[in-house]
Amino acid sequence: MTDGAPGRAPVSVVVPSRDRPEMLARCLASVRGALRPDDELVVVDSASRDAAAVARVAAEAGARLVRVDLPGVDRARNAGWTVTTHDLVLFTDDDVQVDPGWADAYARCFAEHPECSFATGRIGVPPDQVSEHEVAVKDDPEPAVLDRTSVGSLGHGASTALRRSALVAVGGWDEALGNGGRFRAAPELDLFDRLFASGRTGRYEPAARAWHDQWRTDGQLVVLNLRYGVGAGARLAKLVRTDRPRCRRVAREVLWDWGLASLLLHLRHHDLKRTVTCTVRMLGYLVGFLQAVVVPLQDGHFRPLPSPGQAGAGSDRQASSAA
Repeated sequence: MTDGAPGRAPVSVVVPSRDRPEMLARCLASVRGALRPDDELVVVDSASRDAAAVARVAAEAGARLVRVDLPGVDRARNAGWTVTTHDLVLFTDDDVQVDPGWADAYARCFAEHPECSFATGRIGVPPDQVSEHEVAVKDDPEPAVLDRTSVGSLGHGASTALRRSALVAVGGWDEALGNGGRFRAAPELDLFDRLFASGRTGRYEPAARAWHDQWRTDGQLVVLNLRYGVGAGARLAKLVRTDRPRCRRVAREVLWDWGLASLLLHLRHHDLKRTVTCTVRMLGYLVGFLQAVVVPLQDGHFRPLPSPGQAGAGSDRQASSAA
């Protein structure tokens, strides 16, 4: 645990995890090395089959444990941030390791930019790993302002920080998106879209460094690209109803830059792997859009599906916590 420079605002860190206790232990060890005594660490067990293993790892790291009985990364993130106590809430994932200066960099970013409602950090590939198809990586060296005109990779939920007031204003993460949700991907981009629509801005802060494990096989990458496509299509289906100007910007990027233009490039270079993953991702765009465009919106979120034995729009989250 770092002492750091005096005067830094305390932060809360939320780490969702499901059935990956070994990864979680590595993640929490790195997060602990970035925190100060006044900071707060919350682990959310996202319906793990071996709840005891997650509880043991969380206890060893001195983290507060929250248990969510239905899977879904955004459900877990919401269950986590709503029990935190500090004004700055940082999120990372269990397959990520953070730099000792990670939390300090985020806190400094918000202190220096009081207009900033959220920030994303620099995520690289671990030095001991090599990956042809990098997942959840943003390795730009220069900081940037993020606003409703921003496109491209804005950052990842694997390293994101928000003011509590911003999370409250937009109702947190949309639980229909992200791994375990109905539309499987694009949770952070949707969150940023809704923050932009509310008039808020963010920043990309490369000093907040982290590294994302590249553990997926070729077959898993194909499935992941299908999920990415479904999530991107669902995002467009929401934007076309809520923010037409941003929808046009995002649609050009998704359908052309990441879609047809990429496919033509891969075909020209006879790159079979990337041709397959791009084709699958483009199929996902169509599936996600057609599925999501008929789903009603409620306060900017996709209306949740009814859960067995539960009633009410927000009742699909069942959580219990232990100190």
